[in-house]
Amino acid sequence: MTRLAALAVVAVAAAPGAHGALPNLVELPPSSLEVEHGAGRDVLTFTSTVANTGRGALVVVSTRLRPGGPFASVQVVGARRFPLAVEVRYRRSGGHDHFHLVGFERYELRDAHNQLVARDHKLGFCLSDRQSLRQARAHWTGNCARGQPRARRVAQGLSPGFADPYGGELGGQSFDVTGLPPGQYVLVNTVNPARVFHESAYGDDAASVRFVLARPPAPAGIAFLRVLAVCSSARCPA
Repeated sequence: MTRLAALAVVAVAAAPGAHGALPNLVELPPSSLEVEHGAGRDVLTFTSTVANTGRGALVVVSTRLRPGGPFASVQVVGARRFPLAVEVRYRRSGGHDHFHLVGFERYELRDAHNQLVARDHKLGFCLSDRQSLRQARAHWTGNCARGQPRARRVAQGLSPGFADPYGGELGGQSFDVTGLPPGQYVLVNTVNPARVFHESAYGDDAASVRFVLARPPAPAGIAFLRVLAVCSSARCPA
């Protein structure tokens, strides 16, 4: 059984839609790792996916008094409203043209000794029910006020039994590895890294992949990678 299929089983048993129930955000291991080449650069691309296997949805509502002003955000859990120390930004470039929730996930590239090599510069995320784990009907299908930079309210969420994948072709889903020497590295993805969102559990918020970055001799050598291990935690032994 695949990791995604196992999560679907958990989601079915979790009684989604329970009033006032909390979400459980699960970071799936990074997938589709590739080294792409162009303009003299080597770029590591990857897909990141967060699933919600909890009993309740993650719902984030951001409002402001005037266009251009700062947003105040809350996490809605049943009748309760929990203030969130998060930032919401509008991005016009790269085909986005919508609001982004900053800090929902963090990507880190570490060396074989677990030392930080690089950290992502991704602007943010627009949460949505993009992938069903159990063939349920999506509820959160909005686009974070696309084309409305003066919007005063932005609502986004992730329902129980759904996942929100971000493919390697999207902005921020990459690391420039041009200057990195060959050797072993670990890509670590973490959802809710600052634990600002209320969850029913936090032990499954990180996942990782250990891989070898190879650089054959020039002139024909082109950097490539080989995955050594896929792990459901921040630590990923060979």
